[in-house]
Amino acid sequence: MMPETTGSASRREWLVAALVVLATGVVSTWPLATSPWLVPDHQDPLFSTWRLYTWARNLASLGAGGWFEGNQFHPAHYELLYSDAIALPALIGAPFIWAGVPVVLVYNGLVWLSILTAGLAMYACARAVSGSHGGALAAAVMFTGAPLRLDHVMHLELLCTAFMPLTVLATVRAMDGSRRAAWGVGASIAGQFVSCIYYGVFLLTVWPVLALVEWLRRRGRVDRAVVARVVAGLGLAAVVAGLYALPYQRARAIVGDRPEGEVGVYSGSFDAYVLSPPTSVVWGWTSAAGKSERWLFPGLVGSAIAVSAITVPVAPWTAALAVTAVVAADASRGSGGLAYPLFRTLLPPYKGLRVPARFGMIVLTMVALLAAIGWRTMSSAFAGRPRAGVLAALVLLLMGVESGAAVPVRRMPATPPPIYEFLATLPPSVIVHAPMPNPNRLPGFDADFIYFGQYHRHAMVNGNSGFYPPDYLRVAAASRDLAGDGAIEAMRQVGVQYLIVHDRYFDTEALRGVTIYRLEERRDLEPVGVYADEAGHGSARVYKLRPR
Repeated sequence: MMPETTGSASRREWLVAALVVLATGVVSTWPLATSPWLVPDHQDPLFSTWRLYTWARNLASLGAGGWFEGNQFHPAHYELLYSDAIALPALIGAPFIWAGVPVVLVYNGLVWLSILTAGLAMYACARAVSGSHGGALAAAVMFTGAPLRLDHVMHLELLCTAFMPLTVLATVRAMDGSRRAAWGVGASIAGQFVSCIYYGVFLLTVWPVLALVEWLRRRGRVDRAVVARVVAGLGLAAVVAGLYALPYQRARAIVGDRPEGEVGVYSGSFDAYVLSPPTSVVWGWTSAAGKSERWLFPGLVGSAIAVSAITVPVAPWTAALAVTAVVAADASRGSGGLAYPLFRTLLPPYKGLRVPARFGMIVLTMVALLAAIGWRTMSSAFAGRPRAGVLAALVLLLMGVESGAAVPVRRMPATPPPIYEFLATLPPSVIVHAPMPNPNRLPGFDADFIYFGQYHRHAMVNGNSGFYPPDYLRVAAASRDLAGDGAIEAMRQVGVQYLIVHDRYFDTEALRGVTIYRLEERRDLEPVGVYADEAGHGSARVYKLRPR
């Protein structure tokens, strides 16, 4: 393996790490790097842009209309709290949106920031744990490009994972006597909370396991002043998490707790750790045996290297990382495991979470660090052998190949389609885009409408999130017969003033034709005009609901 260096990383080593992480990010999200206007062809990137521009508007107005209010799901409130509010990414992105940078470019910038910071944070942590530059590079490649991460390339908050290795790094340095790093434990956990609630909750839950096992290995020989600062830092993290959770308690009255059955649907299994999403170039053939959120494969090469770390279980942090990985893997099984039902019973935040399988990212963090330790073990075994550096480079290359992806993408327009330019000329109103999705097959196309909602200030009945309020579901159900009396009455009950009917979203051309004909015949609808939709996707008709 490649020659090892000890001590702090040099500038050259940091540059190499940055280039390796960048290359891995490009390969594992291909072809997103080819254009800043490309996003994964999925509703979640559009939902994330809505969260970003909604936060930017609310921050610019200093919360005049409510810090957590948005322009979707009218007449509901606290719409930002129906899912992860991504507060920290939104705070980073807001100044760029205020400066006029298109929201989709800000979104993609945050995606790349998340990838780079995650990889470099893992490099720093793995370097501290293993003392190995090569091992740290391997851990960074694994953490950045693991097949399980490919399943979340469209979820901005699930890419925000830098605080996981930073938490471990702060713990490592604190146990080695750094009183400054002791404060970093709580700060890193708090940072994870405001970046991704799921990972913040999961990280805080398993961190005591990591710390306790290593403390036992050291037989309790840790500076008491450091322990006191860690506890104080954790207390501050708990305060941040508690303050962040307060508005969610208001939303809880609307959204309620996640039902046990829904948790079961999104529970993983031990088998899921050998399954990859279909976008994985190398391992996509395994996807048929699983489904989204339950493709948890961390990668073959990195996992094999991690196994070699277990051959020296008394080495610093090896047992702690391994035990934490096992606990997290069991927790990812959700209702089928031992840990998650206990967490759900004892810890209130788990009542609002529905995807236990996301514990897989905690598993990946620990396995990547074990891979760094394993690399150091293998480097010692290969020390002095010819071409060890070439072998190391080949192993890293294999890990990079294993991270290869072919992500289905969508190119977003650089300017608003004419229909949205027209809507921007109307006075503030309540609007609904149609056809609405079948309530039994959500989310449908509503993500398009909230994405293009950045170009106007109207309140929309449409919406996309982790929860759908009752009024939305009622209007969507009534709108199965869009031109019928029931649909128009349901729209009136929630205050709709304008109905926008898009050609592109009808199931068939025949259904579109019949529906438009019936709408044109209604005397309670005033045709306003026909405007071009997104390029190549037909037109949209605007109707005004006449007063009774």
